[in-house]
Amino acid sequence: MRKNEITLSFSIYQFEDITHDDITHLLGIKPDRIYIKGQKRNPKNPKSSVINENVWIINSGLDKYSDFDRHMSGLLSILESKKDALKPICKKYHCEISCGIFVYFDNEESTPWVHMDARYNNLIRELDIQFDLDLYVLPNQRK
Repeated sequence: MRKNEITLSFSIYQFEDITHDDITHLLGIKPDRIYIKGQKRNPKNPKSSVINENVWIINSGLDKYSDFDRHMSGLLSILESKKDALKPICKKYHCEISCGIFVYFDNEESTPWVHMDARYNNLIRELDIQFDLDLYVLPNQRK
């Protein structure tokens, strides 16, 4: 039986006047993933689509089976510690917290809850970070 999963990440989009390495240096955080405009999404596939914008991404660092509150707390701890460096970045570029919730029906688990508390609201208000939530309801069988 499959367990529900949560992914949570912070991303910086739409930058062209600085590099991914510049962002890494400014924040002092190594990204978990980057996308480089003009490169193929899957370099091993010649028919792969081309990436249309630069993206720099860090994850919460937690297991995909952790609850939303733990994911958000972990990500907020990272972002709060870099708040001063993030202010000019978030003002100039599109910054977003992205959450993916994967619910497997008939797995005897309740739907994960998403709650934004004052800690989240204060940081988001100060840094102007968008929030994106994607909910996927999937069959419980593994293929």
